[in-house]
Amino acid sequence: MNYVAYLVLRRLRAPLIALIVVWSLAVLGYVLIPGVDGNGNPYRMDFLHAFYFVSYMGSTIGFGEIPYAFTPLQRYWTLFCIYATVVCWFYSIGAVVTTFRDPNFLNLVRRTRFHYRVLKMREPFYLVCGYGATGSALVTDLALHGVQMVVVDIDSIRIDALELDNHPFDIPRLCADAGDPEVLQDAGVQHAMCRGVLCLTNNDQVNLYVAIASKLLAPERVVISRVSSRETAANMVSFGTDHVIDPFETFADYLTQAILLPFHQMVYHWLISPHHRPIETARKAWHGRWIICGYGRLGRALQLRLEANGLPSVVIDPNPTEREHEECRIVEGRGTEAVTLLEADIRHAVGIVAGTPDDASNLSILMTARELNPGVVTVARQNRPTNDPLFRAARVDFTMDPSLIIAQRMSALIKSPMLIEFLEGLNRQSEDWCENLLKSFNEMVHENRLENWSVRLSKQETPAVYECLRHGDAVTLQTLLAHPLERDVQLRALPLLLQRGDEQHFMPAQEQLLRIDDRILFAGQVRAQSSMAWTLNNENVLRYVVTGHEGASGLLWKRFLRQSQGERSGG
Repeated sequence: MNYVAYLVLRRLRAPLIALIVVWSLAVLGYVLIPGVDGNGNPYRMDFLHAFYFVSYMGSTIGFGEIPYAFTPLQRYWTLFCIYATVVCWFYSIGAVVTTFRDPNFLNLVRRTRFHYRVLKMREPFYLVCGYGATGSALVTDLALHGVQMVVVDIDSIRIDALELDNHPFDIPRLCADAGDPEVLQDAGVQHAMCRGVLCLTNNDQVNLYVAIASKLLAPERVVISRVSSRETAANMVSFGTDHVIDPFETFADYLTQAILLPFHQMVYHWLISPHHRPIETARKAWHGRWIICGYGRLGRALQLRLEANGLPSVVIDPNPTEREHEECRIVEGRGTEAVTLLEADIRHAVGIVAGTPDDASNLSILMTARELNPGVVTVARQNRPTNDPLFRAARVDFTMDPSLIIAQRMSALIKSPMLIEFLEGLNRQSEDWCENLLKSFNEMVHENRLENWSVRLSKQETPAVYECLRHGDAVTLQTLLAHPLERDVQLRALPLLLQRGDEQHFMPAQEQLLRIDDRILFAGQVRAQSSMAWTLNNENVLRYVVTGHEGASGLLWKRFLRQSQGERSGG
């Protein structure tokens, strides 16, 4: 049903009835009142002439008497009709303007337009619920990789910000409560092209509602949600939420790994973050006492992991009696004062964590700690993304931005699920293995961004390679890594993981023979991915890479290929 038309008719019901009644009485009066024709004979106006006269009289009041001059009685009736129709028109026009300016009506129009736009989508998309700092970072990253999305947020300012953001394509958006099941249906949760739902609001209860509604309305949809409490996380896992991301637990694992396994953590950072740290920073020894300022969600998660790994910690908290502390040393205070840090033995600490919910306090803690111990490792919780310049100027060793952590994790799950599998298997590798991998990364990209992508050898995704393998021809990883313009030049990319059925092969050899349905995870320069796509999808290019002969290809495709690749050395 068209709710917009229904609302318009309901709002304009009284004006329409008034118009119909006034017009009907006016027409009836002209039909019943007798007149005279040009010869002085009696004449009565028919309904056609009466309706015609009332129509242009009521809209313009500039007319001539038709079809003959009126009698005095007809003119008296005309005077009544003039004022009656004009007043009725003003009333009706005012009602129309009021209706079209009504916020509820405008919201309904936007929602209806949004619903039909989502309904007509013919490419895979993800439903993003919440466009705060996390949603903005995630949408920006996914849009750069060509992933279509639909965004719902209850804040109109955020929706307006999405419209102003410079994305490579237009993203359908709606200002509404994502926790409303009807809103989720309008946003396409049951759409055949919907690949998953991302719960990114800053309210755990709303995220829980969205996750539950998504699983009930479309059980096959992938649901990824952010949480900020263990209770909510356990609740989401209990009914089948596919991925639950707690930024504080994630960062606690991240920092613990950086302390105990620096090269493991560095590989993780290079693969999941667009701005990787220099490889030299992984060579520091950070074993020793750590000071944790603030025993909230971040402080508690860190303290538990440090203690579990045999690393001593000291907690600084302003209200130690109001919290349940684990068996660790407690110092009462905020950590912004030198006396408190000295009591916690900052001079002999290897690192300090400023994990309070206030950015000014966190920066003050780190600056004071550095004055007392210039070599201390600094870790800070950044609560507001707009304060990023301040934390960069403070030269913090590790910055914990909850919104960025969630966005990077979700982006990896969506763009390349194989990356998560690789990172989970990374724990089985040694530090030396990870150090050698980092050196390979550094040789490939240096200061540039390290991109990762996955390939599935199937008819839909890689038609050229699929046909080659189907006919029994040999294709190796080295074939895919050859430059499509000069086969002796290797792309700046590296195979990280080969998935074949239930088997996983980390860092497979380039001589590895490939099979249909193999899944491969690559890492390398951004342009290497587009170069490899030519080999995977174009039979002429694949033939040249395998045999060195271009076959039936001519100058036209070669020229187009060169323009698409840019400088060959960048591949």
